[in-house]
Amino acid sequence: MHQCLRKKHNILLLFFAFLLYSSLHSCVAPKHYVYFNNVKDDTLHPGVIVKDSGTVFEEPVILINDVLSISIQTLAQNEGNELISKSNVSSDLMSGFHVDKNGYVELSLIGFVKVVGLTTSEARELIKQKAKEYYKDPLVNVRIANFDVMVLGDVNNPGLVKLPTEKASIIDVIALAGDLAGTAKRNNILLVRREGDKTKFVRFDLTSTDIFKSPYFYVKQRDYIYVEQSNFKRQSSNNIVTRYLGVASGLIGIISLFLLLTR
Repeated sequence: MHQCLRKKHNILLLFFAFLLYSSLHSCVAPKHYVYFNNVKDDTLHPGVIVKDSGTVFEEPVILINDVLSISIQTLAQNEGNELISKSNVSSDLMSGFHVDKNGYVELSLIGFVKVVGLTTSEARELIKQKAKEYYKDPLVNVRIANFDVMVLGDVNNPGLVKLPTEKASIIDVIALAGDLAGTAKRNNILLVRREGDKTKFVRFDLTSTDIFKSPYFYVKQRDYIYVEQSNFKRQSSNNIVTRYLGVASGLIGIISLFLLLTR
């Protein structure tokens, strides 16, 4: 009877040892995986929390090697004295207007127009003024066709993210990349930006609302965003040998405990 109770006691000890071993390998602090966790729970009831963002959107400027989508539309009259629409349109990336090494684009009829360093709004007004020599009341639209950002690291869909608008934040980009993986570090997002002959490195913390105050909150074309893996994922996925050694060491510990208890 005494041996039977002792045996059950040992089995319970082994069971709790296994649970402890499993919890050490799977337990994660939930606070590190929640976005904007400095917003208190009581602010969800029924009021609204207001925070000053302090971030002003600045239109991106056109760079050398950008591809522009430019459309020029005008109204003209046909033989029946009816208004018809004529256009010179380029919206496809492959057939867009390439900004050459000197900062110019070449447009039919108008010729070469220097657009480098201008925002799309400024380029639109410049092209519109030049187009008035050849078109009646032209309507001009300009946007950066290759406005995209590269996302690397621990996201669900890494790679090139094409943005539908020039006013896109780092949160928009991460959402378009399929959101962060469950094992990503949310408090250490890295943005890399080339500006002339300099490269800027900016860190973001998605667990805090302070991200909305950053002057780098809005991305620019050709930015890079890198999402770091958590320490646990790095250690567990470095190589297969490391993973199996960890499992083996845990099993050896449990077996050793069993042998000690059965003596």
